[in-house]
Amino acid sequence: MFQKGQDIIWKSSLWVVLVLLISCSTSKPYQLTDVSPKYKEYQGSDLDPHKSKSVTIPVTKNRKYDEFIQEAHKAIALLEFGENVALRADSKKTVGEPVDKEMQAAAYLEEDLPVVIAKLPGLIQTNQDLIDSVPNDFDGPAIGRVSYELGNILDLLKQNSPKAIGIQNAIRHLRSDSGNYNQGKDIAEKDIKPVVEDPVIITNEVETPKKIEKIIPNKVENPSKISIKRLNRKAKVTGKAKVTDQINESVKKEEEVLSEEEKKDREYTDQIRKGLVQVFQWEYYRKPKNLEKILTTHPIPRVRAAAALALGRLKAGRVSLENAIDKDGYQVRPAAYKALSDIGDKRSLSYFIAGTKAEDPEVIAVSYEGLGKTKDPAGREMILTTGLASEYVVIVSGALRGLAYHKLDADVEVFSKFLKSNDQDIKEACLEALAIHGSRESLRILEKFVSEEPNMALLAIDEISKNPSLSATFALIRLNESQTDEKINKRIGESLLRRKAFGKYAIILIEDDYLRAEPNERSRPVSYIKNKEIGLILSETKKEFAVRIGEDILTDKYIQVKMESTLPGARDAFVTGWVFYPKLDIIEVKQLGSDGNSGKYSNLKKGKHNNLFNPIEEIKVPRKD
Repeated sequence: MFQKGQDIIWKSSLWVVLVLLISCSTSKPYQLTDVSPKYKEYQGSDLDPHKSKSVTIPVTKNRKYDEFIQEAHKAIALLEFGENVALRADSKKTVGEPVDKEMQAAAYLEEDLPVVIAKLPGLIQTNQDLIDSVPNDFDGPAIGRVSYELGNILDLLKQNSPKAIGIQNAIRHLRSDSGNYNQGKDIAEKDIKPVVEDPVIITNEVETPKKIEKIIPNKVENPSKISIKRLNRKAKVTGKAKVTDQINESVKKEEEVLSEEEKKDREYTDQIRKGLVQVFQWEYYRKPKNLEKILTTHPIPRVRAAAALALGRLKAGRVSLENAIDKDGYQVRPAAYKALSDIGDKRSLSYFIAGTKAEDPEVIAVSYEGLGKTKDPAGREMILTTGLASEYVVIVSGALRGLAYHKLDADVEVFSKFLKSNDQDIKEACLEALAIHGSRESLRILEKFVSEEPNMALLAIDEISKNPSLSATFALIRLNESQTDEKINKRIGESLLRRKAFGKYAIILIEDDYLRAEPNERSRPVSYIKNKEIGLILSETKKEFAVRIGEDILTDKYIQVKMESTLPGARDAFVTGWVFYPKLDIIEVKQLGSDGNSGKYSNLKKGKHNNLFNPIEEIKVPRKD
């Protein structure tokens, strides 16, 4: 019955992991005030580029990507705002409307635009580099989401970059014309006064506003025909082209500057980007058939390699991957081998054996790992004799992971040996291998490593957390009880919450005793127990019993627990039995509350606990006995 409960918890934890993967990146709206608080009065106005569109940026929780996305959106918003200001000012001045608001915005833009325009080439290059590195920094659906956002940013940067100088010149011209505009406005106000005669129509072209003042006669029959503003606007000849003409001319010049080779490079880059976005999209929607089509037909090797890796993550497309190994070139074959290794199908055994004889160390490494997943005895022999003896660290690391999938007790000694290596990569591979092996002995080695290697303690805890077994949960609780480092305890608490390890756990307090088949000290022992062993509490007796412990006679209940079996050659890894309550310390792990509070890790006997996400916070909890 309890085994079914554990299965339900494990399946539920899979759903939690899936949800975490899907929602690994949050998002937030981006507004004009995010560029600078001084633009607050323009937010939501006709000049705001975000008035007609809603801009939302993702939060990837990767500092490098988040800082770039924020900086890029700032540059894009500032250029779009500057373009709106220039266009609106040009339109208003044409019909003689005041441009005070645009003039004030131009004053701010004149300070900010040069810095942003200077950064544009670097932003475009950084954007391209980040698109290339997304598959290495993210997993699963997050790859598609981040790549899609970076692709949109790249399009906007390339769209606004050719217009940037034109926008800057238009803003500068708007600022330089401000004195003349005010003068014209003063003239208009001065000249619109009651007069008694119409002005004399002069056939010669009016040169300056001063000449207009001299030719005004004494009588005006119909004042409504006077339009001094238009005369002033017409008389002010500066030779300035309209903002739209400047921007279009800048774009045209930018396109003319590009050589045929540069145009081909741009088209090739766009084709790669679109192909990668398509790969991540089909992976997100779990469409392996579409990915297989890309792997088979896309003209660019890099995109085909990305499709192969995506198939590996989806555990699909084995035949297409094998065909790619047989027929495709250098860039695609390593990706196809990596994908086959992720799948680990026994039917790919011949490809893994052939891969161990390849020239590329990466291909050899993933081939040894794939051999281990097949659990073929011949493959294990190859791992032990040739894989672990390689001079390449990457190959030894792959062989260690492959050996772990066989889950044989005899291999634990091999992992212990390599864990003493001076090479950091070998140590990390050993930690992964021990977690994959997942036996009682492997987990105990990882626990000991946390105490002996504080610099790699968090990595070891993360590897223990990857193991879904109840033994790994016991290991995490033992570590939480033995460690005093706040960072370690916090990481353990987060791991317990993620794996939904909710419930009560027993910690054995006595040195030597037995787990009993019945709630009776004279009943048959089912397993040997010792101090600091961990068990999952299943139930307790309704009635109390009197038991002699040393010279004292204590009255209390018996607790039924599920523990790891210590009997040599035991058929099952776990055994269930009864222990007298005074011989135990009880720990409870609570799930997150409905009000959003953090989960709790509580000692029911001592009344002490800690918040799983803030171990140093002390909150009093009623004592439970």
